[in-house]
Amino acid sequence: MDPLLTDILDQPRALRTALQASHGSPALAEAVALCRQARRVLLSGMGASFFSAYPAFLRMLSAGAAVTWIEAGELLHHAPSALVKDTVVVLVSQSGRSAEVLRLLETSGEARVIGVTNDPDSPLARGADVYLPLSAGPELAGVATKTFACSLLLLDLLSGGAAEGWPGRIAGLEHTLASREQWLPGLTDALRITEHLWVLGRGPLVAAASVAGLMLKEAGGLHGEGCSVPQFRHGPLEMAGPGRSALLFVSPGELGPWDLELAGEMAAAGMAVVAVCAEGAPKDAAPGVHVLHWPWCPAEVACLIVPAQCLAHACALRRGVVPGTFARIGKVTTRE
Repeated sequence: MDPLLTDILDQPRALRTALQASHGSPALAEAVALCRQARRVLLSGMGASFFSAYPAFLRMLSAGAAVTWIEAGELLHHAPSALVKDTVVVLVSQSGRSAEVLRLLETSGEARVIGVTNDPDSPLARGADVYLPLSAGPELAGVATKTFACSLLLLDLLSGGAAEGWPGRIAGLEHTLASREQWLPGLTDALRITEHLWVLGRGPLVAAASVAGLMLKEAGGLHGEGCSVPQFRHGPLEMAGPGRSALLFVSPGELGPWDLELAGEMAAAGMAVVAVCAEGAPKDAAPGVHVLHWPWCPAEVACLIVPAQCLAHACALRRGVVPGTFARIGKVTTRE
């Protein structure tokens, strides 16, 4: 079995391990207390680690916290004055060794640092005031799969999410992966794997769309572009037409029909469109929209990223390369 598929299929186990490790964790309790007491919280990272913090940002913002979601490179070079006393920086990095993360550790000043990383021996784990382990285990491929999922879990708990909800999410993820031979051929056929693929979501699902676009470029070798549903209407919709594809994660509840309305408009313009409708999401789409209906699967980022992961894997196989291996970059970015 190739390394990327091994990592993708190992996500339920990794999440269960991370959830168990978080139970009664003194470090997690300390990190939660630090965030609640802080004058300002900065959620930061790069790549998939950065995108994983977006749902936590929305949760904390909705709860009234003074919180900012900012790339580590932007924070380092364009907002270093924010690193002051009574500020907590939540640094997310799968390796704990990224160039920007190392520089931020050196220049964090009086700000307190919560490090979220998969490597207990990394500079981030050793240099942070509080270290939260991802507990994902080794990732064999270059792209983030297990570490992204475990980052979502840890950041959800850090921002006030309930651990009780995660076993159901993990079970839904496991079922989705186990049944991939049933839905994956229809997904790849419907999208026609064009050279340009939009991945769309709303709210917390923007994290899934963003990391999916990144993964399709890294592993799949095609131009995947993550975007929020409302942002797509503010310009990119003009690009809708034949030869272009879209994978849309449909929101649960009252916003779902708006997502499906956009899917119908894209299909009517000639795009190949797949709408992923998990638990609680409407599924009545316009003609021309291929619907993946997953009633057993919660509409959570960790669950809905699976079709993009499997699609990136399929694209890599089509290109004749080992999925998840890099020619120009490495798993750890060591220079800015």
